[in-house]
Amino acid sequence: MNLLFQNMKEKTSFIILLTCLFFMPQLTKAQYTINTVHANLSDCDTMTRGIFIIWWDKDFNYSAQADEMLDSMLTFRDICLNDLGMQDPLSALDGFYCNIYFHTPGNSADFFFTNFPEWGNGVGGDSNGYPFMTLPNFVLGDWRNLAHETFHIFQSHGMWDVTPGIYLTDDGGWYVEAMASWFAYFRYPNSITSFIESEILVRLPHVPIWLGWANRPSYYPNNWQRQVHQYALSTYFYYLTNNAGILESDLVSVFYCGTSLSPQEYLFNQIGGAAFRNHFIDCAAHMTNNFDFLQPSQAARAQDEWDTYADPLDDNQFLQTYTDTGSDGWFRPADSLTTNAWSFNTYKLLNTKTETYTFEINGDVMGTYGDYSFFQGKVLVQNSVSGARFYNLVMSNTYQGTLSLNFTSSDTAIYFIIASMPEIFQDSNLRFQQFPYEMRINTGSIIGIAEIGIPTTKFEIARYNIWGQRIDQNVGGLQFILYNDGSTKKYFSQK
Repeated sequence: MNLLFQNMKEKTSFIILLTCLFFMPQLTKAQYTINTVHANLSDCDTMTRGIFIIWWDKDFNYSAQADEMLDSMLTFRDICLNDLGMQDPLSALDGFYCNIYFHTPGNSADFFFTNFPEWGNGVGGDSNGYPFMTLPNFVLGDWRNLAHETFHIFQSHGMWDVTPGIYLTDDGGWYVEAMASWFAYFRYPNSITSFIESEILVRLPHVPIWLGWANRPSYYPNNWQRQVHQYALSTYFYYLTNNAGILESDLVSVFYCGTSLSPQEYLFNQIGGAAFRNHFIDCAAHMTNNFDFLQPSQAARAQDEWDTYADPLDDNQFLQTYTDTGSDGWFRPADSLTTNAWSFNTYKLLNTKTETYTFEINGDVMGTYGDYSFFQGKVLVQNSVSGARFYNLVMSNTYQGTLSLNFTSSDTAIYFIIASMPEIFQDSNLRFQQFPYEMRINTGSIIGIAEIGIPTTKFEIARYNIWGQRIDQNVGGLQFILYNDGSTKKYFSQK
């Protein structure tokens, strides 16, 4: 858990007390020197290795745990610096050890519990502007937790000093947590408790991917699945790096790139809009297919976590379920379940016969606050003999599409996934912007999108430069103009 944001500190019980109660002169020790505002050598034992120093109360013996954990933390550091292009925390860059504190919650004999009773498990910043980590004694054997928190240490210099702009808004904190959990899963991909929050992503598919603590709307239910949504997104990033061919360093580069964009918009530009959209809906389909990119035991463990902690009244996995029949006309989701930006809805069709079905999307051109929509549909077919198949709807433009498929009785379950992926990356409205649509599932082949009716008035939706970045019409150079009917035009502006 990361405690780098004041508003997050107010919303979680894991609070690091940043009050400076102690200060001691710097003492020379090996390559780095000691600089702490939370401990002293009279009451505490220490162990150092590399850039790290671990502290604990002398009345307790945590030397074995410290010795083992320091080796792992140095391994994590090597990966962060050499493989992911990150940097050491500012304390190490200034020649000081990075402080790690083991504490014993609830024990009055413990120096840290006496002086910092509200410490939990996490990373914060001290009065010098240096990151420090606090670990309660009951997590000292949890290597995934250690990887998560150590990654926060190497995020710190980037997010505080190099690229602070994206974390000054509420739409950046989710990425900090999701990426720290991604690093833990990246290091321990075979742990049965990796991806433990994954089920949230298919049970709350209609909320924006950037939903986190700080930007959770007041009208949202205050339950487990909405509070920890940002941790679940680590599964999406694992899919990107392990199944979609995205480089790990591409995901991490935002921390040290100096951009003023939100993390989600930065990724959209870094990966490319078309590719990022395809990866998003592909991941939605593979998650719907029983998380086929994870081990079955991991998917089952995530299901157990949902069953244990989730509010069952806030389960929105399938908006409608049909058996051997279509939707009986156009269906429009209720406002509370309609897709937001970068989200999706799923419809389930149970099948026992040979039949042709046609799937259609008729989206609104604009969202509820006037931003242009962008929809893509996908159909997942689960066959009892041959396994899963995936099909994209043929989109006539950015909001209308259709697809007809023939099924046999072996095609026992079909899922119609509708993803909303507009070029919107933040939402400062009192209520998240909705991107409404209608969908229809019919038996038999039909004319499809021609029946819906494409508007005869053609108008411009957006302009892009050669890097796929959205631009104003007054920008000089080569422009690509996108129209509402899905057509494009190249234009060179000499301005």
